[in-house]
Amino acid sequence: MKESVFLRGKGVAFYTPETVLVAGATGGVGKALTEAVAKQYPDATLIRLARDTAQLVKLKTLTIDLEFDLLNESIISQAINQIKASSIDLAFIATGFLHDQHFKPEKTFKSLTSDHLLYAYQANAIGPALLCKHLIPRMNDQQISRIGILSARVGSISDNRLGGWHAYRSSKAALNMLIKNFAIELGYKRRQLVIVGLQPGTTDTQLSAPFQASVPDGQLQTTQYTAEQLLKVMSCLTMEDSGKLFDFLGLPFEP
Repeated sequence: MKESVFLRGKGVAFYTPETVLVAGATGGVGKALTEAVAKQYPDATLIRLARDTAQLVKLKTLTIDLEFDLLNESIISQAINQIKASSIDLAFIATGFLHDQHFKPEKTFKSLTSDHLLYAYQANAIGPALLCKHLIPRMNDQQISRIGILSARVGSISDNRLGGWHAYRSSKAALNMLIKNFAIELGYKRRQLVIVGLQPGTTDTQLSAPFQASVPDGQLQTTQYTAEQLLKVMSCLTMEDSGKLFDFLGLPFEP
């Protein structure tokens, strides 16, 4: 039986972060993460990356709000270069794409299109990977720092029992491989950086809205609960966890 990272208790020492970054800060989980960080670490500087910073809510903590576009590496680079903080202790990449007005999850291979596949890979794998490319050099290397990227259990190849949702599943599986690759390379370079994939569970957001009718009673989570759980997971991670995938209960799952 797999053990939750929460059971480690006081055996894991996580220093209070001085600088925290949340990318995708206007999304359902991203916004809740900024609020959870502000509540738990009120003295930390909070860097919020969003496509439209005008949509960011005011918080009772110091925030640095920067516009960025996950689909444009030049803009990603510009945003990261604007950060004046010497190093970042904790970062969340709270972005993800499942559906919009143009694309819906495919129930059959007959619905596959190159446009849908390309956009899903760009949003769910390529964008986060390029953000990590520019973010990793800015992470604190004097002590353990952490990056958590929203992934999905449906991106687990070994746990795939239903099929369908081809673009979403495969792009999240690609993200999971990239996370593992980053962790291996960082281990070679002896960087004190933990990078993991995070499964937020079925949360009441725009991403899950069209599918909430099929969610069993009591299993639809609030964004506040999800954010608090993910923040708790990140605080329990050790270097041995880098490259792995964890759900909102702190339980590891296979890629």
